[in-house]
Amino acid sequence: MEYNKTLDVSGLCCAEPILRITQALKTVASGDVLLVTADKASMRKDVPAYCNQTTHALIHQQESQGKLQFWIRKR
Repeated sequence: MEYNKTLDVSGLCCAEPILRITQALKTVASGDVLLVTADKASMRKDVPAYCNQTTHALIHQQESQGKLQFWIRKR
């Protein structure tokens, strides 16, 4: 799946991953896709909830080799 920018939030706790996602999305154009990689199980709920509360769209998510990946399209 295509993306325009990547962000690795592995090892970060609490609100820090969501804050970093917010900052990263500010640096891309509307319609661009941010690929976020994480290692915390809580992100399975946090990223979809974040996207539901913002105008951004979670277009795909998957888990591979212990890493979670989320493709977020900026609106």
